Amino acid sequence: MVLYNTMKVKIIAFAIFIILVVSSFFTMGLPNENVSVKNEAKKCIGKEMRERVQFSPPLLKDKGDFLVVKSNEATSFTKEPSQPMLPVYTKIFTFPIGTKIKEVRCTVFGEEEMEVEKEIVTFPEPMPMSVFALNEKKSHYQTPSFFPNAWYGYKTGGGLCNNNHVTFLVIHIYPVRYAQDGHILRYIKGAEIKVVYEEPLPFLFPDIYDLLILAPSEFSDALQPLIQHKENYGIKTKLVTLNEIYNGEYFPSQGRDDAEKIKYFIKDAIEQWGIKYVLLVGDIKHLPSREVLSFYWGSHKMLSDHYYADIYDANMNFCSWDSNGNNLFGEVYDEYDFVDLYADVHVGRLACKDVEEVTTVVDKIISYEETAYGKEWFSRLIVMGGDTFPRWGVVEGEVVNEYVIQAMPDFTPIKIQTSLHNFFPNKINEALTEGAGFVSYSGHGFEYGFGTYPKNSYWMIAYYTPYLLFLENEERLPIIFFDACLTAKLDYHMLGNPDIPCFAWCMVKKPNGGAIAAIGATETAITSVDENGPQGQAGYLNLHFFMAYEPGITVSEMLTHAKNDYLNDVMNGNADDRLYVMTIEQFILLGDPSLKVGGFP
Repeated sequence: MVLYNTMKVKIIAFAIFIILVVSSFFTMGLPNENVSVKNEAKKCIGKEMRERVQFSPPLLKDKGDFLVVKSNEATSFTKEPSQPMLPVYTKIFTFPIGTKIKEVRCTVFGEEEMEVEKEIVTFPEPMPMSVFALNEKKSHYQTPSFFPNAWYGYKTGGGLCNNNHVTFLVIHIYPVRYAQDGHILRYIKGAEIKVVYEEPLPFLFPDIYDLLILAPSEFSDALQPLIQHKENYGIKTKLVTLNEIYNGEYFPSQGRDDAEKIKYFIKDAIEQWGIKYVLLVGDIKHLPSREVLSFYWGSHKMLSDHYYADIYDANMNFCSWDSNGNNLFGEVYDEYDFVDLYADVHVGRLACKDVEEVTTVVDKIISYEETAYGKEWFSRLIVMGGDTFPRWGVVEGEVVNEYVIQAMPDFTPIKIQTSLHNFFPNKINEALTEGAGFVSYSGHGFEYGFGTYPKNSYWMIAYYTPYLLFLENEERLPIIFFDACLTAKLDYHMLGNPDIPCFAWCMVKKPNGGAIAAIGATETAITSVDENGPQGQAGYLNLHFFMAYEPGITVSEMLTHAKNDYLNDVMNGNADDRLYVMTIEQFILLGDPSLKVGGFP
């Protein structure tokens, strides 16, 4: 009897084991995945997937002395200055944050060649938006071998997608390559993508707070009405003072300086509280920004609040922006620091110098979110621009204006343009006084205003900070994108007067009018625009910011979406002449990142 019972137990145990093993294969199997093996020791799940893509033959369009090459399947074009502008097919995969990409391979098939009689048109040369255009364009490309030098490339990153923490895998396939020597186009009929990856065991982010406000203690009382307002609308809000961060009141203090301590605190708040937005309150004397070395012209340091948004790399490791450990951050040229760049939390700053400014801006935010919804003025879209770089064949600012208008079909466009002879300070104030949901400006900028040129003229028409005294739009407050240089230069004060900081912040802090939020650059910016619209840098962000709009979105989500589009559209290394790094880092939000665009219903 004992032997029988023992055998019975063994048989039952073996049967249960078989059932568990078989069921595990069913529960872990996913479409298009050939392998699924769980490894407890490594705390990951190994998987493989394949995807096939077909390409039609390239389309050639004559453009004077050059040819334009297109592909029906292309999602974009190569973006290396002075190099051929060729089709790119981009495939974006998202995985749970921390996924390790073990292998990426694209096997191409159907390779063919054709000779062409003309050279291929090049990517437009980037131009600075605060100085006079260069006298001569750079010489045309020389491509002794095929460009691009491979059929595909890929990169990974860790960031937000639809407010979920993900690992991005971005694969760029180049269906057409070109060799200037011989004028040969080489193209393919298709490619098979193979990805081998290991997913981590699920990491559940908590849902304790939505909005984290970081501020010096002297601003605490003035911020209480904002906290109560956010709570009333279901936005769980937590105020933490800088001293509480530095003294380790909530989480152990980490970091070599105050900025890094703040960044580590944000990381802990994401993982322990589940925050989605970070509102920095204070100018850089109260709350530091990060000085980075990604500026295009030499070793000049540039301020970047995007540092606080980029918490993780693709493997969910802390992204310090100082991977070489030399205490210099975001180095791009002489030395190099790995910087992931994808935002892991939405960040904005109220650059207040004192309690009075905090009170003013808090009142504006509360009033906007409570009263703007459904107002007629919100449906107005003001676009402003002119000939940013005279005599270069394209009226750049007005081209960008038109593309922004197309991206916002439900808004009534109001054009303030040099070609319409209404780009003057008084006309700008008149348009703003009537109110608008959004303003898109494309042109030159400075710490104290903005300006642009009539077509093929070198006489700039400008709008300066003092003209804000005559702006009377009261509660009809727009969100402004300054596709320009320097308007958000956080370390600027006109004539040393702290009451007159950078222009974008002057717009936001202005009592009884101005703007509710502004996006601008902390340093000299770059743009690339041709007759087909903005192709890179500031103009690209401007357009894609507005492409991201949908009812109910927050202003910081729009900016994160635009930056993600840009990061997914360019490859690492020499793509975009590395200007994408500077552009992503220098464009910041001056405003409440949790601001409900158009107000709450």
